[in-house]
Amino acid sequence: MIKIGKEKKEKGMFWKLSLLNPKNLAHEVHVYGYDFSWKIHVFLLLCSLIGISAVGLLFELKPTYFFCVIVCVIIVLPMLTVLSYKRMYEQKRFSDLVTYMEQMLYSFQKSGKIKLALMETRELFDEGRMRAVIDRVIDYLQNGNARTENGVLREALEIVEEHYECTKLRTVHELLISSEEYGGDAQDSIRLVLSDLELWKRRGYKLQARKKASHTDNIISIAVATGFCAVALYVLDAMRNVFPKATATGSIFQVEMIQLSSLLFVLYMLYVLTKSQNMMAMNWLQSENLHKKELILESYKAVTDYDEARERKKSLLWSVPFFVGAIIAFCFSHRWLGVCMVAISVFMLFQHKIGYKLARKDVNEELYFALPQWFMEIALLLQSNNVQVSLVKSMQVAPAILQGELQRLMERLEKAPEQLKSYVDFCKEFDVPEVESCMKMLHAMAESGTGNAKIQLTNLVRRVNEMQDMADGIRDEHMAFRAKAIFSYPIFACTAKLLVDLSVGMIFMFQMLGNMGGV
Repeated sequence: MIKIGKEKKEKGMFWKLSLLNPKNLAHEVHVYGYDFSWKIHVFLLLCSLIGISAVGLLFELKPTYFFCVIVCVIIVLPMLTVLSYKRMYEQKRFSDLVTYMEQMLYSFQKSGKIKLALMETRELFDEGRMRAVIDRVIDYLQNGNARTENGVLREALEIVEEHYECTKLRTVHELLISSEEYGGDAQDSIRLVLSDLELWKRRGYKLQARKKASHTDNIISIAVATGFCAVALYVLDAMRNVFPKATATGSIFQVEMIQLSSLLFVLYMLYVLTKSQNMMAMNWLQSENLHKKELILESYKAVTDYDEARERKKSLLWSVPFFVGAIIAFCFSHRWLGVCMVAISVFMLFQHKIGYKLARKDVNEELYFALPQWFMEIALLLQSNNVQVSLVKSMQVAPAILQGELQRLMERLEKAPEQLKSYVDFCKEFDVPEVESCMKMLHAMAESGTGNAKIQLTNLVRRVNEMQDMADGIRDEHMAFRAKAIFSYPIFACTAKLLVDLSVGMIFMFQMLGNMGGV
């Protein structure tokens, strides 16, 4: 039986110096389901040392600097090794989870029972992590002893959720549990969730393909930047041949500033390589938040509590000192200082508008990610509850950014539960047009009862899937841009090194000319 445990937190784990121990490195790789022999370790170490030695000789590093580079490579190599295996591990987890969710939905369509669906899904997997997890779930269901008020079904499926943390997985499980416990025809909902999973799967593989292409470009960028900096140094050093009478000046490679800049450049290239590899090894199943929870809640409060007149007065008070300072600067003929003070004064005069727009933009982006998740929860709850009960229950699991809006929604519904305005005022201060159409559907369902609830629920889920597709697309573009942006890091480093080298080269040339004059 495969031993399984909860997934480890990734923060900081790759920077442990304990990985320098080959046994610890082999164990870390084994955690991800792969074997790492000492022969592979020795081979990678030799290749790395040969490669970095070539770079060190290329830049003619002194023994002290060369030793620093060797030590850094020895430290970085285990991290790169673990990241390489982690990337394969994350790809396998993604593939296994997609197969699990799709097959569970297909099997449930036939049997209507989660346990039977689990047994059928289990047969798709060979011995490994996913099969071991499913075996644990089946054993838990067979024991039939619930430990909490959630019930044995939910507790059993939470075992899978502990090992494969993913919002899509939770949505699938909630749909299956709701359908088995409360009955009803869930065929349309299952088909829509399957369609959403297919889109999510395609986006996942497409994003990873883009990140892989970016990683290749990053490696090329590192190689080109390194070669370009080395060539520039050799060109500068060749100036000695132009002035043969000044050969006593020595090689430019031996200048301490050149040695230090070469060392920092090589170490920075190692950092860029590690950062690029880390982007490749990120968790495929969890979507990275664009904003921190505390910051986004502050932005939300800034937008909802915004008072134009009050903020305008504050901005005016902030701008006055700088405007007075500008007048004083002009009076004393400090023109450039006066211009700067005027620019700051104008900025402070309109800073409240700028801050409001930035906060509103951040909240809009966060809502695009939070709303589909919440609406899907509502759609699942509506299979066994009316609209108002579903809204109340959804508050327990709603994202933090929606808690304030939900509280206002419940207050409006208490005063005027039948009015359409009570529903469509939800998130009205933000630019998310899809919300209004979804809230209109909820109002229609609340008013019409169960007459055409099936059609309305299907339309709601379809609309939610469209929102989710748009939100995932925005997040994927953001992550792909971050991966691609690493390409520019070696270029900036190369530019900085060239500035240093050319400055030293100018001084070097003037020294040679001075030596010739002395001769």
